[in-house]
Amino acid sequence: MTEEYSKIIQFTTGEPEPPRHSVLLVDDQETFRDIARDQLATDSAFLIIGEAEDGTGAIQLTEKLHPSVIVMDIQMPDMSGIEAARQILSEDPSVRIILTSMGDDAEYGPLAREIGACGFIPKRDLSATSVHRMIDDFLPPADSARMAA
Repeated sequence: MTEEYSKIIQFTTGEPEPPRHSVLLVDDQETFRDIARDQLATDSAFLIIGEAEDGTGAIQLTEKLHPSVIVMDIQMPDMSGIEAARQILSEDPSVRIILTSMGDDAEYGPLAREIGACGFIPKRDLSATSVHRMIDDFLPPADSARMAA
């Protein structure tokens, strides 16, 4: 009697690529944090390491967790995302900050770049692809580059 069997062999090209970007989500609306988390989870390059609901929490968690990327709402109680971004970037200009808002104010993009953030993405357009594009295309302002050197 012959015994038949099958063997499954898995071929891999090595270890899975580790996340390239550690992300802190900052928004006073838990629903939006959930949506942003789900959007970024579609790309293995992103790892959500923390969440804050206001600017003060963003500053504290940035000091503790050292994220490489922060996705932050502009309009929050306590402290605006603009003010929190200014403070965070004054301490660590290497952090990539992307500001978001429900509105699509034409001034948000230029203001975000003026303070040293990567830019602005309206909440309705936030996706892993849009965040990648913003991070990859970002050239820090000359002052930030000098501060980092």
